[in-house]
Amino acid sequence: MLSKEDNELLTRTGPGTPMGQLLRRYWLPALLSEELPEPDGRPVRLPLLGERLVAYRDSTGAVGLLEESCPHRGASLALGRNEDGAIRCIYHGWQFDREGRCTDMPTERPGSPFPERVRAQAYPTREAAGIVWAYLGPPQLMPCFPNFLWLKLYPARAAAFKILEECNWAQALEGGLDMAHAPILHRSAPWSVRDDDVRQRNLAPRHDVQLTPYGLRYGAIWDREDGAQHVRIISYVAPWWTITSPGSFGSRQISADRVANAWVPRDDVSAWHFQYYFNPEQPIDVPWRIATAGYEVDEHYRKQRNRDNGYLQDAAAMRTESVSGIRGVITQDHAVNESQGPIVDRTKEHLAACDVAAIAMRKILLDAAKSLAADQPPPGLDPAIAYDRILSETIDAPAGVPWQTAGCWD
Repeated sequence: MLSKEDNELLTRTGPGTPMGQLLRRYWLPALLSEELPEPDGRPVRLPLLGERLVAYRDSTGAVGLLEESCPHRGASLALGRNEDGAIRCIYHGWQFDREGRCTDMPTERPGSPFPERVRAQAYPTREAAGIVWAYLGPPQLMPCFPNFLWLKLYPARAAAFKILEECNWAQALEGGLDMAHAPILHRSAPWSVRDDDVRQRNLAPRHDVQLTPYGLRYGAIWDREDGAQHVRIISYVAPWWTITSPGSFGSRQISADRVANAWVPRDDVSAWHFQYYFNPEQPIDVPWRIATAGYEVDEHYRKQRNRDNGYLQDAAAMRTESVSGIRGVITQDHAVNESQGPIVDRTKEHLAACDVAAIAMRKILLDAAKSLAADQPPPGLDPAIAYDRILSETIDAPAGVPWQTAGCWD
């Protein structure tokens, strides 16, 4: 369990908070490119890390990201006119480009120096592989952009998704670092502890973690009857990325299918869940992934099966079709994460052997947030890290071979 103080530190990410300061040191997925379909189109409100921002695609096609409040009197720039390479407030017509410069101030007399002294808060953006990324930290400390493998595979072998998760980012991330739940929560068959097939199924593998310069690798190891080992490995890349191993996607028997997840705080009680579904070896089956994951969202990227309608949980299906009675792997994950409450009280939990990855992830983030004030560099920002070598695997290994060295990826 965590102390009340550490739980607050882990979960609060707004401006000025220690964890918020840490998270702002990374490039983050901000929104899908499809949300800004054309130059000079409608601006989009974008809550991130407790800040009210507005994103827009200017006349050149580049994406601007500004504080939503106009620097003049605080009117929303999300209502603004996107024109002439900048966004114009509809209140008094002040206009700001994507660097935050005031390019027009029609309420001031010609020649006034005042427009040069007014700037909107602007953040750098970068568009890559179907997602607009943003950096909200100190400009002089901007890190290198991570060259993840799936960014290079887009669009033929990678697809980007976004969905709202209505709970704190950290408990959503912990769900992504939990391999013990998969054969239970995601079981697509009737289940009872009295069933012979369940009793014979090993639901309690060994769990272990290996710390890395970017975060950790998490291994679940099953000892097979023939003496060999079955190993599933997940990678965690600080602060919010997980890469899940292949062999976990139901009927699609493609060993190289993988999913990269990022949970970016929208505020302290909700997160943007971004996913890249990718395959380094061959084209992906996007319709299959959508159907299996349950990507059914409204225009605000909220799940159609959500907490307001009980995730459309089907009691009859729980007896005949699945453990959860909830359709879609993503919806199942979100349902249990959101059911913990907006911010789970970790002082009341009872952690077990299967929670080693979540425990290690918490320590990485808490230590990093506490040491940032002492000018210690955050984890995972060393430019020497080969991001494109960070993957995940499901493999069979001979007995006695350490799981950390059994795979072919770093």
